[in-house]
Amino acid sequence: MKKNLLFLVFVLQSFVLVAQTSFTASVNKNKVGVNEQFSLTFTINDNGDRFTAPNLSNFSVLAGPSTSSSTTIINGKVSRENSYTYYLRAKKTGIYTIGSAYITVKGKEYRSTSISIQVLKSAPNTTSNHSPEAKAKENVFLELELSNSKPYVGEQIVATYKLYFSQEIRSPELLENPDFTGFWHEDFDLGENYPINEVRRNGKSWQVATLKKLVLIPQRSGKLTIASMDLEVPVAIPTNQRDFFGRRRSRIINIVRSTGAKIIQVKELPSKGKPSSFSGAVGEFKFTTKLNLDSIQTNESATLSMRVSGTGNLRMIDLPKFDIPNDVEAYEPKYKESVKLQKQGLTGFKRVEHLLIPRNRGTYKVSSGSFNYFNPKTKKYVTVNRPSYTLTVEGEANGAAGTVVLNNITKEDVSFIGKDILYIKTSLKDLKSSKKLFFGSYSFITLLIIPIVLVFIALILVVLFRRSIIDIEQWKKGTASKQAIKILRSKAVNTHTNIEQALQTFFHKKWGLDRAQFNKERIEEILSDNRVDADVIERVTEILEACEMARFTSVQSKEDTQASSLLSKTKNIIEKLENY
Repeated sequence: MKKNLLFLVFVLQSFVLVAQTSFTASVNKNKVGVNEQFSLTFTINDNGDRFTAPNLSNFSVLAGPSTSSSTTIINGKVSRENSYTYYLRAKKTGIYTIGSAYITVKGKEYRSTSISIQVLKSAPNTTSNHSPEAKAKENVFLELELSNSKPYVGEQIVATYKLYFSQEIRSPELLENPDFTGFWHEDFDLGENYPINEVRRNGKSWQVATLKKLVLIPQRSGKLTIASMDLEVPVAIPTNQRDFFGRRRSRIINIVRSTGAKIIQVKELPSKGKPSSFSGAVGEFKFTTKLNLDSIQTNESATLSMRVSGTGNLRMIDLPKFDIPNDVEAYEPKYKESVKLQKQGLTGFKRVEHLLIPRNRGTYKVSSGSFNYFNPKTKKYVTVNRPSYTLTVEGEANGAAGTVVLNNITKEDVSFIGKDILYIKTSLKDLKSSKKLFFGSYSFITLLIIPIVLVFIALILVVLFRRSIIDIEQWKKGTASKQAIKILRSKAVNTHTNIEQALQTFFHKKWGLDRAQFNKERIEEILSDNRVDADVIERVTEILEACEMARFTSVQSKEDTQASSLLSKTKNIIEKLENY
């Protein structure tokens, strides 16, 4: 009897233990390197709600929380498990504590335990040198190239971010954008696709993708830091499986590549020989001025212009001022500039024009002053003096003629001069009488009936829409494949870009997929939700991989080089998806 009672107590205790709610936290790594990714998972063995995450401000949240649930039945016992997973990236070195998360189960609040994470300067070596991850890191690296690491204040630097890879990669994801505090900067337009070329380095062939190129102009002297650019690069490791196009399948391994922080020593502009009127122009420039006429009549106009051109910090240059006599009327100056990014940096010109109209006769002197700039190549200041101009004005004083004559005025400046007010016609000989009235005419009746007919048509359409006789949503979906195929048929230099744009348009029109979420995982999820056949999903994935790979490698299969074949496959897939 006692044995039976003990057995019963033991069974009851087991059920109580099984029934206890457990809420735990775990990480896949307790030691990580700066910018290394790790996962944080909160797990509860029951159904809960009102999940509250801890403060994660010490880390970059890459994704999450992604939720998952599972139910297990063993010998008639049902157990449930729900998890919330975050994917994080460490920002700075140190030891950080991730606090407790909270969740409510059947009205009772539970909290998880806290976890400590140690962030090191570099990721701890947990893999062998022959592991796929180690091999991938040997074959992919990121580099920042600077045209000058010791510039003067105001001297432009061309900075280029390049990704070197000797193994097949997919589209990298930017994790940390570099910071340019202390610099004025402007980006080059590199187009939609990254420019890729092939180089040899240390006896090895590399493909190089230019990810970002910009001009940096330091605004102060001393040490300035360009923060690190960090990328997560998916590297394709070949396997023995084959895909739809007969190519070898690859397993993707994500690695993090970084430029590291770059420190630039910026030199102060020399004080020796520095002009008192120096305004900060640094580079190589030309300075010209011009007065188009040196002798005019009163109330006639002359154009005084100034132009600075060359290479340097043009966007930060202020043009000198003309010294115009008070007796000469000067209109508001007209400014024009054309500054472009060229291989050497900012290049172009700035120009200003003044329209001068003297009202009294006489001789006037117009001074254009001088322009100063610092040339970093010769390490000297340059002063360009321009001559003063003499303007001789003849004619009656105070402009008795009363009419302003504009010299050298283009159509852009004045479109109609001398006839801005026309005289009223006083003669009646050209007037004709008419007995026909518009009111009551056929035209009047037609214009009266048309709005009424349009209102009736609109009412009929509203009734049809409300009764679902016309399905407007279905009509919209019916145009998705047409628009996508139209993009496929358009002429473009890059076939793979055409295919990606066509698929983006189709998924956006048919299933409302935002272009920012256009990736293989999200597409597979949408197709699965709409019960699309597995082979069709696989073909869509293969087409996307072919387009994605084409952006980062010049090695293509024979199948890919046949553009018409790839376009045809894409068209067939879009037509099949239209039926779902």
